[in-house]
Amino acid sequence: MGKILSTIKHPFRNFNLESRAHKIIGQSKPIPAPKFEKDELDLQRLQKQYPEVFKEGLRKDEQLDQHLKDVYVVSHDPVSEIKQPQNPNRPLPQDRSQPDMYLFGHKEPEKVPLGDPKLHTAENISKVYKLPESTVSNILKYYRVFEIYVPENVKKTKGKFAAPSKPSSYVTKDISKLLPSSDFNKKNDS
Repeated sequence: MGKILSTIKHPFRNFNLESRAHKIIGQSKPIPAPKFEKDELDLQRLQKQYPEVFKEGLRKDEQLDQHLKDVYVVSHDPVSEIKQPQNPNRPLPQDRSQPDMYLFGHKEPEKVPLGDPKLHTAENISKVYKLPESTVSNILKYYRVFEIYVPENVKKTKGKFAAPSKPSSYVTKDISKLLPSSDFNKKNDS
């Protein structure tokens, strides 16, 4: 119901809007907003008790007005750019483009030195990290970064069994082929 009333009132509200706005703007002195009753009573009470202070507040102060007229403000554009001398020992980067995205979030070194084998022995590492020495020696012996080696020439051999074989890992596109049919479920229920 509110939307209907607002759509009806909308043209009446905007009727002769421009001339009403010019009339209000063209008034010489703006009409002050009405005061609350309590504020009006306080103002009348102050006028009766302190009439000289009230008249002084309404009087125009010529000295203050003259000081305001004497004030002259000069503004300047801000200095465009103040260049600081660049330290030759610590130059700022000239390339401000963002670094490339890497696989693990940071750039991996292309070549990693092996380190001093006398300093980084299994015994020293086990002391630092408080691990058993046998575990550390096994880690140093068998652990390698994950790498995939794909042979270039792969021989394709025929299967030796007559039955079709199913690979250990495969990708299925249609999962419904793997699920038992609804006829199978009905037979098992009865």
